[in-house]
Amino acid sequence: MKADLHCHTVLSDGAMDIDQLLHYASRIHLDYIAIADHESTHSIPAACALGEELNLHVIPAVEITARHKETGINVHLLCYYPADTKRLQKRLDKDLKLFSNSVIRSYQSLMDEYPITMDQLYEASRQSTGIYYTHIMQVLSLMGYTGQPIGELHRELFHPGSPHKFQTDYMDAMEAVRLIRSCGGVPVLAHPGQYKNPMLMEMMIEDHMMDGIELNHPRNDEKTMEQIKVLCKEHDLFMTGGTDFHGLYTTTPYPLGSFLCPEEGLERLIDAGKKANEAYYQKKAAKKDPEAD
Repeated sequence: MKADLHCHTVLSDGAMDIDQLLHYASRIHLDYIAIADHESTHSIPAACALGEELNLHVIPAVEITARHKETGINVHLLCYYPADTKRLQKRLDKDLKLFSNSVIRSYQSLMDEYPITMDQLYEASRQSTGIYYTHIMQVLSLMGYTGQPIGELHRELFHPGSPHKFQTDYMDAMEAVRLIRSCGGVPVLAHPGQYKNPMLMEMMIEDHMMDGIELNHPRNDEKTMEQIKVLCKEHDLFMTGGTDFHGLYTTTPYPLGSFLCPEEGLERLIDAGKKANEAYYQKKAAKKDPEAD
């Protein structure tokens, strides 16, 4: 079974809309796909409906950024199969607003250097649920300042310590995990190779902050992948995979389906999702009827 479980759309910082992405997935014969837009569950209803039409299994998902207190690293958690998307989104909207405000500040800091307007930024982000750095780069690309949206100019403007980059105070990682579980979702650590800290996975595993780890991903090198395999075997976690597909908004191009989820990991994720949803609905029913057995 071919499953790409990490993709993005125009609802966050991807280049394709839901319809384009799912038809693309169907043409390359994917069996499963997960749209994990940043801090946004809004793709889920439309994606699931279209997936049924295309005979494509859509796994509901969202990618959540959170601050790991002990290391100070912003980690990304993939939440699969959330049942209570309304409550989940209500909390994510707070961080999405903070992040969007940081991006707007970045854009405004560039306005003395580039002849850009706020209307251009709002037009670039009109399909999205937030405002992302890709939207800034879209404006600069359209105006001819770069031919590669996520490339040298992007690095120059938004590298760590840049006067054009502003910090976002994300929720604590433990809070994010509790939120995911309380909404009936399954937490998976995304692309650990990105964090450049080999102890991070072990620390998060000790705190029971994940059910699985993303193994197959463009930013996981061989050493990181070996560590993931050892840790998952030792702690009985499953392994997933995905291309982290953004279309043209990427430094190194990888077509959809370049990085796939191991079949065993897919089966365990599906099972974990069913159990998490069942537990959520049982708990919800018990709250409605406190005298129920």
